[in-house]
Amino acid sequence: MIEARGLYVRTGKKILLEDISFTLEEGRIYALLGRNGSGKTTLMKALCGSFRQSFSQILYDGRPLSSFSRKERESLHAILPQNPPSADMTVSSLLSLYEGGREILKGFRPFLDEERRLSSLSGGERQLVFLAFLLSRECRLYCLDEAQSNLDARSSQTAVSAMKSLKKDGKTVLASFHDIHSALEIADTLLLLDEGRLVFSGSREELLETDLIGKIFGLERRILTDETGRSVNIFLHRAQT
Repeated sequence: MIEARGLYVRTGKKILLEDISFTLEEGRIYALLGRNGSGKTTLMKALCGSFRQSFSQILYDGRPLSSFSRKERESLHAILPQNPPSADMTVSSLLSLYEGGREILKGFRPFLDEERRLSSLSGGERQLVFLAFLLSRECRLYCLDEAQSNLDARSSQTAVSAMKSLKKDGKTVLASFHDIHSALEIADTLLLLDEGRLVFSGSREELLETDLIGKIFGLERRILTDETGRSVNIFLHRAQT
């Protein structure tokens, strides 16, 4: 179990996260929602040890992150950034750092030349390479910062399948989403941030009972019925008056 207890992060005089508490359990997918600048990326970075000031507020099975050595922390968590860096190295060199990465990439994109440099790849290709790299690491918590943002529809489904595979293996997945529909479809639990504060943590059904999506994102919920008779939630921008 991974916990945040009164998590607080600031840089200079600016407060990035304030008094955030929640619990992440194994074998579950958590969706992190919020407007741009709400603190989603900062929260992921804090959970992965980027802010030493917050180490005592993050616990793994009751043990503060501050008590783990740097080497121990490598097996606790891994993060996929929204825009992976275009480092001056080849795909093969990156994926050789951990066993199994090259095989995972072949399942994603079998004909990608592994001798290409990361800087020569498109945004979507680089995203898949770093996703394969992430999955080759053995960790407890996998943070995916808008993993689908640079991907086409087919590759986006690959990212979703990767999240579900991690869940099946008993891992914890925390993924931020730009698309609310995808978050509602994929996640077991949703976390909603607003201006650095956690304003909701709960199930899809519990979130839909509130008007938080409307208040924070300015979206209007409508319920349609598909060809199978299943109810489908659609969110549209509210008309300006």
